[in-house]
Amino acid sequence: MNNTVYDIVGIGIGPFNLGLAALCHPIKELKTIFFEQKPEFSWHEGIMIPNTTLQVSYLADLVTLADPSSKFSYLNFLRDQNRLMQFGIYEHNTITRSEYNRYCKWVCSKLQNLRFGVKVMNVQFNTDSETFRIEAGDECSDPIVCYAKHIVVGVGTVPRIPEVAKEYLGDNVIHSSQYLDYKRVITESKKIMLVGSGQSAAEIFYDLLNNSEYNRKNLSWLTRSDHFYSMEHNKLVYEMASPGYIDYFFDLDPSVKYLLLSQQGHLYKGINHHLINAIYDKLYNGFIEGGGYCASIRMSMALDAIIKINRDLRVTFRHRYLNKKYSEAADFIILATGYEYQCSSCLLGVKELFKTDEVNLLVINRNYSIDECEKIFVQNAEMHTHGFNAPDLSLGAYRNSVIINSICGRQHYPVDQDTTFQRFGLAS
Repeated sequence: MNNTVYDIVGIGIGPFNLGLAALCHPIKELKTIFFEQKPEFSWHEGIMIPNTTLQVSYLADLVTLADPSSKFSYLNFLRDQNRLMQFGIYEHNTITRSEYNRYCKWVCSKLQNLRFGVKVMNVQFNTDSETFRIEAGDECSDPIVCYAKHIVVGVGTVPRIPEVAKEYLGDNVIHSSQYLDYKRVITESKKIMLVGSGQSAAEIFYDLLNNSEYNRKNLSWLTRSDHFYSMEHNKLVYEMASPGYIDYFFDLDPSVKYLLLSQQGHLYKGINHHLINAIYDKLYNGFIEGGGYCASIRMSMALDAIIKINRDLRVTFRHRYLNKKYSEAADFIILATGYEYQCSSCLLGVKELFKTDEVNLLVINRNYSIDECEKIFVQNAEMHTHGFNAPDLSLGAYRNSVIINSICGRQHYPVDQDTTFQRFGLAS
């Protein structure tokens, strides 16, 4: 591998870069390799609660919306597993997260250009050859050196931790992404506090409500949002996960983009309405069977401070509208406070090639490149430039089509523009 020049080196192997690897596979002119520091593919395994489902159709797999005939499609996975007929009888449009994870691992097993357990440590750019020099390796072997004409960064997002909670992380204060790793300890705790109100928070709350070994009267759920809102599901909203909406959003003034995003939480951060109803039903049945409220739920509560003495936690919130403080004790805190993009440290060696805005977010081109020569591309880093649908699995194949077409200099994968009944801007 040393000194090999690749057309594409992928940094990180999550669903988006895995989809890129799969879509690159039939293009014989492209020499590609992808590195991932984890020992194997894993997708949010710390929050993969049994029977939780994707919020998108199974057609939003790694490849189908770009190439329906691809051998890496979910339907081909089912055929390979001898489950295609059963799935047809199953008649559901969504699949479980654990099933999606199995599908992705199956795709990994079919590709030869993936290197797990290998961390990209440094990237440098040679202006004479116009290639990147990439150093990668693990703890047990000498570094690998290879070269790339283009790099695609798909390292994913990192947990967003409130400032007041950072010093207490670990032991009995965790992010929701670690929930299953700590579940035994959590359920043995006397007083559990859950902070946040998105889909992950709701799934954890419901899972704890269903834990028959746990006294649910010692469970609190608090959010800074002014209500527990459901994800908006209708077909005209689905059209916003389209190239046309991305074009529209991309051309807006940055201040307008910020305003729009602040108003669109219900489009991508809300809770599945079936789950909200199931939670209410569980609370109601617990109330009538147990003779009282089986959990505490509070909204409009902004996390203000945490005090820890030994293992005991005292958590203070500020009500956003009453402007009054409220305190509660806890033995275990789960922070379902979302995720944020963090520029990969391996790009520090080429930071002169790209720009950031006034709040230190990447300046990203329409084709998902971040440099003037369009040699560095990013995955799921563009919500502030391309819109709320950046993390949407259903747009992964589209984004990868754009990236591949840009690198190839031709339209290998057709990208349909006129795909919606509604018009987002003023063009006819």
